[in-house]
Amino acid sequence: MTLSQTRRNQLIIAGISTVLMVILWSIGDFSRAMNFALPGVIVALWIPAALAHKQRDGGMAWNIPIMLLGLAVFTVVVRAIWLMGRG
Repeated sequence: MTLSQTRRNQLIIAGISTVLMVILWSIGDFSRAMNFALPGVIVALWIPAALAHKQRDGGMAWNIPIMLLGLAVFTVVVRAIWLMGRG
C-alpha cells in the first residue's frame, strides 16, 4: 500500500470515527471523567493519519506506539458504550 493510500484510509477512518464519537458524546450522559476522556480520544484518532509517513518508514518503532494508542481509544469507546447501556 502506498503512502497516499495509507493516509487516505486513515483519514477516512478518523473522519467517520470522529463523527460517531461526537454523536456518542452528545447523546451520552457520562461522568465528568468520561467527558474529559472523549475529546482526547477524538484527537487521538487523528494522530495515525498525521503520522502515516512515520508508520511506513519507521517500521515497528512507530507502529507499536500507534497500536497502543488505538487500543487505548478502543477501551475508552467500549467503556463509554457500556456506561450508556447501563444507564
